[in-house]
Amino acid sequence: MKKSVLTLSNWLEHRERLKPKIQAIGRMSAEPDLFETINKACSDERAFLFLAPDGFIVLRPRHCRQQTFISVPVAYCEGGKALERYQGEVINLSRMGKAEFVQFYTARKGFDRLALKLGWSKFGCHRNLAIWRYQLN
Repeated sequence: MKKSVLTLSNWLEHRERLKPKIQAIGRMSAEPDLFETINKACSDERAFLFLAPDGFIVLRPRHCRQQTFISVPVAYCEGGKALERYQGEVINLSRMGKAEFVQFYTARKGFDRLALKLGWSKFGCHRNLAIWRYQLN
């Protein structure tokens, strides 16, 4: 079995180091409270931090309208191509959590071609952010 590159980590140990990166992502996506939202969710163990050698991902299990899914409120990768590099692990973690799909929002323009190529579907838009889903069943 391939060793996971994503490692479940203690949010409180890493939040100050990650704060500037999350705040920058929040500014880019017009979500100025992104860090505060993630801080509260991770501190309350409603979301979980996974570290990678060159970045991090926060996964938040959700249950809405009788569907269980994994939301990705933030992902960051210094080496680029985070989706291509970590999608498999995020999908495996989501399946272990009995999720029906994985969902994230992005402000990145031009993401359509890559996401479609990797099996994601555009689900809609929310406050100028594209909503992408990857169906697991």
